[in-house]
Amino acid sequence: MLNQNERHQILEEAVEWLMQMKQKPLNEIELLEFEQWKNRSQLHQSIWQQAYQLEEKFQSLPSHIAIPIIQKQKSHPDIWLMVLSCLPLLGLLYVMNQQQQWTADYRNGFHAPQTVKLPDGGKIILNSNTAIDVKYTAKKRDIILRKGEIWIETQHDVKNRPFTVYTQQGQAQALGTKYLVKIDQKSSQIAVLKGAVKVQPKTNNQYVIITKGQKISINQYNLHSVEYFDHSEIGWTKGLIMVNEIPLSEFVQKLRPYQSALIYLDPEVSNIKISGTFPIANMAQLYEMLENTYAIDVDRYAMNHIIRIRQKK
Repeated sequence: MLNQNERHQILEEAVEWLMQMKQKPLNEIELLEFEQWKNRSQLHQSIWQQAYQLEEKFQSLPSHIAIPIIQKQKSHPDIWLMVLSCLPLLGLLYVMNQQQQWTADYRNGFHAPQTVKLPDGGKIILNSNTAIDVKYTAKKRDIILRKGEIWIETQHDVKNRPFTVYTQQGQAQALGTKYLVKIDQKSSQIAVLKGAVKVQPKTNNQYVIITKGQKISINQYNLHSVEYFDHSEIGWTKGLIMVNEIPLSEFVQKLRPYQSALIYLDPEVSNIKISGTFPIANMAQLYEMLENTYAIDVDRYAMNHIIRIRQKK
């Protein structure tokens, strides 16, 4: 029987398929992958049908979102069509995100990173859209990462209790360290800044110990290759996004976790190369920096619930 987390996982996957279909028609390979995903179980089919039907339910949107959009309908017909098609997904994502975090010990929504002090003097920084449980007992110190990304700084424990982070894909036990753990739909990523971490998949007794400057990705069954850890990946722990010559489309993906708005990127500007250090606690300032540096305009609709990035006029 599927637990609640697995149901949320399927719902999140359904939303991603909807978003992908909104961007462009699926090719033959993608269509085959989608059909295989949908036919994994009756629950997959049921959740997909429910998610798809939300496209028809604009009237269920909160009035403080729906009314401003309707008022802009005549002056911005192209935006109206885009907003009308995308807002149900925004509502679905919001509900899914809230349900995932309601019962967690600590949670962070679409906000700048938040710090949690641990009973032993250590600390955990929660990135946006992250939820954890803290389970300290007389014999062990366990952290359950339900979703998102955390930065851990452990402290020596007088009782010598092991410190372990658990995800759906496996576990990462600290060996005196500062390290990062991040999960997505299919894998967990672990990176080490100081010390070492013992990493083990959920259904495999094989493990690997990674050290300073290394990272690794795992799924429930396997360990992947150890890679170099780029310190810019933890810029968010200081409230910053640090990038160097990445496409605007990729940069927008990095922004999504820090705001509840749905971001629409015009294809004409998707390949503009972005470099610099940007504040994630102040999105208005970040967008102003982009407009002042690059040939783009950032438009806001529906009380900032919708962001459109387009070529500067």
